[in-house]
Amino acid sequence: MVFSQIICNRAQENMRFFLSRIFGGMLICLTVLLAARFILVFSFVKDQYFQLSLAEQFNFWVLSLRFDLKVTTIAYALPLLIAFITFVNQSFVFFKGFIKYYNTLIFYVALVFSIVNYFYFKTYDKSIDTFIFAISKEDPMAVIKTVINDYPVGYGAVGLLISFFIYKYVATAIFRKLEVKVYVPDSRKKTVLGIIVLTLVFFGFIRGSFGTFPLRQLNAQVTDKPGINYCLPNGPLAFYWAYKWEKLSTKIPTVRPSEILNTYKELGIEIEGNTVSSLFTPLKKHTAKNEFLEKNRPDIVFNVMESMSTHMMTFDDEKERDLMGELRKHFKSDFVFRNFVSEGDGTSDSMTRMLVSSPDLNLSTSIYSGKDYICNIAKLFNDAGYETIFITASTASWRNYDNFLRQLKFSRVIERTQVLRDFPNATSGAWGIDDEYLFKETYKILSEKSDKPRFIMTLSITNHPPFRLPSDVEIQKVPLPKEILNRFPYEDTETIFATFRYANDQLGRFIDRVKSDEKMKDNTFIAATGDHNMRGIGYTDHPTELVFGHEVPFYLYMPEKFVQNTDVNFDKERLGSQKDIITTIASHALSDKEFHSFGCDLLSDEKCNFPFAFNSSVAVSYDKTHACDISTVERPVSYDFTQMENLLVSASPSSKNCTREAAMKKLETQLYYLQANKAETDDYEKMKIE
Repeated sequence: MVFSQIICNRAQENMRFFLSRIFGGMLICLTVLLAARFILVFSFVKDQYFQLSLAEQFNFWVLSLRFDLKVTTIAYALPLLIAFITFVNQSFVFFKGFIKYYNTLIFYVALVFSIVNYFYFKTYDKSIDTFIFAISKEDPMAVIKTVINDYPVGYGAVGLLISFFIYKYVATAIFRKLEVKVYVPDSRKKTVLGIIVLTLVFFGFIRGSFGTFPLRQLNAQVTDKPGINYCLPNGPLAFYWAYKWEKLSTKIPTVRPSEILNTYKELGIEIEGNTVSSLFTPLKKHTAKNEFLEKNRPDIVFNVMESMSTHMMTFDDEKERDLMGELRKHFKSDFVFRNFVSEGDGTSDSMTRMLVSSPDLNLSTSIYSGKDYICNIAKLFNDAGYETIFITASTASWRNYDNFLRQLKFSRVIERTQVLRDFPNATSGAWGIDDEYLFKETYKILSEKSDKPRFIMTLSITNHPPFRLPSDVEIQKVPLPKEILNRFPYEDTETIFATFRYANDQLGRFIDRVKSDEKMKDNTFIAATGDHNMRGIGYTDHPTELVFGHEVPFYLYMPEKFVQNTDVNFDKERLGSQKDIITTIASHALSDKEFHSFGCDLLSDEKCNFPFAFNSSVAVSYDKTHACDISTVERPVSYDFTQMENLLVSASPSSKNCTREAAMKKLETQLYYLQANKAETDDYEKMKIE
């Protein structure tokens, strides 16, 4: 063999060098990834881990090691190739210079992504996913301030610097020992054979499997406990998967109408008609004809409150730990649903679902933002003769919302620059104007004379990291027991609770002002919900909080004359979710109005087609028999309830069926795909279901 003839003693010396550097670098990388996973497991999902059987624990670490080996061998495939090309000639000096810096680079890539994955898990209760790319669509300065305030950036920078010196010392020692001990074949034929074997081993580890399919994201499951499964991918791999899905999400998949028809069958819904337009029939609503509502069209204010968390409210104590402020009396006197979940787990996620029933949290920044979505709430109220107004405490350029909301046909979009013009002394934080001034602006708009009733949607911001209060607001000193502090691993937990109270208090003051106004009190609906629950308080390691971890309240003030004239039937124990808010409001504010929605009227006993408290990760049927983890629609998992007050579930799965709940998630996605891909020339009334 020609190749074997050029191998000499010098080449063997070079081979000993490159094997020691590549194997040594791989060993260090593997150590970092395994150590990071160990820390992840025992920091966030320790209780779940010890509930696993020994076989499941063994499978977890074996699969984890396979993922780590896959990432590590991919990382070292390039230097191995360079080594093979250069080790038999004078160009090997290039490899010596290259591998020195490459090993350091790989060490830091593994370390930095592991650190990012740790803090991402700490904040979002899961490993890195596509939501991380939402950061690129946020206000960069606000993101920087939040990161600096909420994460130990200074200590991290010092730690990374120290880790460099530790790495250099450890790596040098490892390389020297390996260079002495590594086996190098003593003949040309053995050397060639060794190279072939090493190449095959690398190929096997890169593939991760010697079976039909390579090791991939689909394999990242060893148990029915999602927190454990989230720990399987290492930081770099989790980021790669997220990047891959982010790129795929820029192109909306096509969906066949026949697929949607099958999903309806899983929901137990029969579709009448054979045109594509009939696929939207189950979403069709028609409010009752009501002479009172025809003569009395109320103004409607729908407030979306940043991180208005049901869990946080459970820590409230009127005498010892007041977290409600002026909102307390309104929660006592008006309609409040506490067994209620957000549709998404981020602001944009929930907002997009509430605005157009789309599960795409990046819709506002995508090429599909201008499509005509059938569940568009701005269109509903515009068609009903309302002026539609959106007021945000942040900038309207956030995630392209100014353009997005106008595409949805909101008549006016008011953001912090206008609030500052109206209230020059308004205080603000990293993300926008404080809630006090958001509500002052909202009251100002309500006070304006108008020939039309108004539908006003607001988005607050103060109760958002970095947590802070306006300088003229005193931080409330509240006693915080150890069990509470343990759930809030932040340096200044007191400020978090004080900011939460401030937001509730300002909402309560706004409601006070409306109820005290003779012109408004009898003709204004006020609704409020949280965009998502509080983050970063360890729901993954509390599997019994599967539903509780997504709960936000839904508050509704309806003047008494509307209660008396619209057949209200209120059950405070009733389940619900954000998809139900607009349906509930419209059913008691609009007469003889047709619209489309997945929602149910929570103030009525009428049956609806989608009787689920629905979140992108969990769903509960209104009959409350069990909860369903639908984070993976192909493998939904059911859990029995153990405590209904906070919808706590058992830690172990049950055998109940979650087909309908998973189908609900599929249907929402499929109908979105269908609408997003609709061409202007498409006529659903004429298109047949194949």
